[in-house]
Amino acid sequence: MSIRSTATRLGLTTLLLTGSLQAQAYIEQEQSTGIANDAPSMAETVGTLSPGGYLFISGARRTEAGVLDGGGGNSADFFRFDVGSALSATLTIETPTAAAKPVIGLFDNTQPEGVLLASAFDDNSTPSTFLSFTYQLQPGTYYAAVSGFRLGWSDFDGGGNSGWTYNLVLSSPQLQAAAVPEPESVAMMLAGLGLLGMVSRRRRG
Repeated sequence: MSIRSTATRLGLTTLLLTGSLQAQAYIEQEQSTGIANDAPSMAETVGTLSPGGYLFISGARRTEAGVLDGGGGNSADFFRFDVGSALSATLTIETPTAAAKPVIGLFDNTQPEGVLLASAFDDNSTPSTFLSFTYQLQPGTYYAAVSGFRLGWSDFDGGGNSGWTYNLVLSSPQLQAAAVPEPESVAMMLAGLGLLGMVSRRRRG
């Protein structure tokens, strides 16, 4: 990700933490404590997504030094979130380089492991470091998932391309068009979340 200076990084982190855009930020538990989140039944809870709100997650698909069981490595990562009213939700993942091949998915909460509602994948055929999709949600509980591209990636059982960190953003615009943040604002908050993840990893190092 491109951040021009340390001062800018600190400013972005401050913006993210103020909550002025209804943002909630999380460091993936598997990369900080080693507690698995490899399936919907083990998903890490990351709050409620509301209109105009953002849920930011700094995660990793690589072994993290100093973390119990290595922090998950190439396992799939699942995050549980709630929706209180009907809304349009966008799932976006950002990776450090275009060489990463992420897969993202959205599951409902039917038992035992949910039904895949929507997904997107990057097979490295484009130079983009972003991948996203949008899906209309009704009130309820859902799971966002991150995995790596491989043959049969749609089962979200882990494996596939790994060795990279990521920022995952769950977002929903305000009903009023004027309140929708500019793409630049979302990019700035992504960068701020990336810094939070970097600081967390350095503290463990």
